[in-house]
Amino acid sequence: MSCCSFGKLKTSLVLLNILYLLVALILIAVPAFAYTMNYFTSYALIGTLIGAGVFLFLFSFLGLCGAIHHHQVLLFFYMLVLGLLCVIQFASSVALVTINRGDQTKILRKTWETANNKTRSDVQEHMNCCGFDHNSTDHLFPPSNCSVLPCCQDLYKTNYTDCYEHNVTLVNGTVVMEGCSACQPIVADQFSFAVQMSGAIGLFFSFTELIGIVLAVQYRNTKDPSRGYSFPGHGGFAKN
Repeated sequence: MSCCSFGKLKTSLVLLNILYLLVALILIAVPAFAYTMNYFTSYALIGTLIGAGVFLFLFSFLGLCGAIHHHQVLLFFYMLVLGLLCVIQFASSVALVTINRGDQTKILRKTWETANNKTRSDVQEHMNCCGFDHNSTDHLFPPSNCSVLPCCQDLYKTNYTDCYEHNVTLVNGTVVMEGCSACQPIVADQFSFAVQMSGAIGLFFSFTELIGIVLAVQYRNTKDPSRGYSFPGHGGFAKN
């Protein structure tokens, strides 16, 4: 290939890995900031996001070094890992996009049941809701601290069931709703949007990873025109 082709491949691969570096920094910085501002209290969620960011940072740094130095070994491992990531991310993204509402509800119910009382209370306080579904789940896992929520504190109730949303008929015959709604309908809408958005973003990045594999293969098999010979790990071409 010509010198221009080599330069374009190198530039494209460098820019792609710089993009991955920026995404990695966002994955590290945003959860850390959210935790310091008490937006999230789950150590598992924060740790997972930061861990993914650190892995992506190291991986993109590997690809960046391989692209800058045209290093055959680094580019080989870069292509290998990128291929595995592409397959895994594409499969998981398709699963997220195709998940139906019923399965989402099952996931939310299971998550609610396995969460501790503090996590449930945090969700209720943030969403201004009481309990999960005002049904079987709340019988098994009775909600707590509903009486202090804005939706219930004006009712002066102490029993959580009295805070449930219900119809009230006024003196003039008007029927109004008072009390706290269940958290499941509120969380379900946000969860569904997050799942669909995550799947779409995952599909987008899986295609960028596929492009990265093609670029890396082409770049790795292209001779560096600035070198008349090569040595182990660099270029892989004999002297003309």
